[in-house]
Amino acid sequence: LKLEPESLDLIHRLHLDRADPILLLPVRLTPRKNIELALRVLAELRRAFPEAALIVTGPPGPHNPANAGYFERLLALRGELRLEGAAHFLAEVREGFLPDEVIADLYQIADLLFLPSKEEGFGIPLLEAAFHRLPAFCADIPTLRELGGGEVAYFGLDDEPQDIAGRIVE
Repeated sequence: LKLEPESLDLIHRLHLDRADPILLLPVRLTPRKNIELALRVLAELRRAFPEAALIVTGPPGPHNPANAGYFERLLALRGELRLEGAAHFLAEVREGFLPDEVIADLYQIADLLFLPSKEEGFGIPLLEAAFHRLPAFCADIPTLRELGGGEVAYFGLDDEPQDIAGRIVE
């Protein structure tokens, strides 16, 4: 795969070589990205796939001081759902953004792009997933529907986490 040294370090440090499947969520830590839904879906998915993992790549969004509190709530939810070692926030292991090459490597090792966003400006992760031929499963919101068309699996923002996980399993 010609992975970058930093990518290999992350894979080994987070035991991603044992994860199956890997859901990639390449976003900043901000409430509109709806990361709490991703955690709840992961918890349900692990009933069928005990080694399932989630990677959230970005740091807290810099423009709203409340994003740090959001990150703390996500960490608390991860603990409540017992997802330590399965839900990985790369902001815990690295400050700032990852290099583009490492993000590209994460697309290579992931099994699924998972985007539960409540709103998106454009949906660049969908384009990146397409370039990597990575299946995408995302919220049925206008921006993502327009960009992904019929090539993406969608779920409603009001769908229950167990139903979303069940569709991923299917």
